[in-house]
Amino acid sequence: MVQSPTSPIARYPATELAECGWRFEEFAQPDGSTSYQQVPLTAAEFLHPQEGYHLPNSTFHDDTAGDAKDILTRRYASNPDIGVFHDLLIEWDIPLGDHCPDTFVAFGIRNKHENRSKFIVANEGVLPIFILEVVSPRYRKTDRETKVVEYATARVQEYVIIDRRTIRQQILDEVLGYRLVEGFYQPITPDDNGRILCDTLGVWISLVDGRLVVEDAQTGQRLKTSMELEAENQELEAENQELEAQRNAAHQQAAEMAVLLDRYREQFGDLPEGTSGGI
Repeated sequence: MVQSPTSPIARYPATELAECGWRFEEFAQPDGSTSYQQVPLTAAEFLHPQEGYHLPNSTFHDDTAGDAKDILTRRYASNPDIGVFHDLLIEWDIPLGDHCPDTFVAFGIRNKHENRSKFIVANEGVLPIFILEVVSPRYRKTDRETKVVEYATARVQEYVIIDRRTIRQQILDEVLGYRLVEGFYQPITPDDNGRILCDTLGVWISLVDGRLVVEDAQTGQRLKTSMELEAENQELEAENQELEAQRNAAHQQAAEMAVLLDRYREQFGDLPEGTSGGI
């Protein structure tokens, strides 16, 4: 939205900025000064954002995208040439505007831990092999349709879409997947449990009660987030502490019994043969 220099600065509700995403726009004031105003992103700006744009967010969006990044980062932590990235601009090696996926994975990269402000395909020498997007409700068509065409054009091997919407007061969780076949995306058919098999990563991806679930395709093991693993570690530590307390209590009880036995011997002599030693 562009206004004349002398027009009042529009103000947008915080909910609209959160749902649409936003950027700062510069305005010249009548007194010659400059001010900046948050303005909602357009659909075109959401599809091809620039540095400094703030994309839409929600707790579901942030939790799901964050879990995907966390889980996949842990999966490939020991592999020096596989990178997992979150909200990082991609500059393609073909005439296609930049994209900023929620999470993407690239194989065969160099300098995995290098600080990147942008993933420049021409410099990296590799393409993202997998992209995951969590649908932004204001731009559902862009995530579910337009990006399907553009990511196929960019030659991304697999594209997974996570969508949560309300239809007739019922929450519908949906996971969609596409795989590149001869230059075009073909839908990945989900299994009976609604899981999508991602060949590129060797994992099943699904939504269960609104939470992202990623399972190893070979072992069937669920890949857990750092928070889940930390909670398990804390639970295990608590169990170990309880066992240690029980052992200490048993040792204390045995020590007290030994004192009682010593007192008995001092008063009555040794225990009669064949007794158990209890008092």
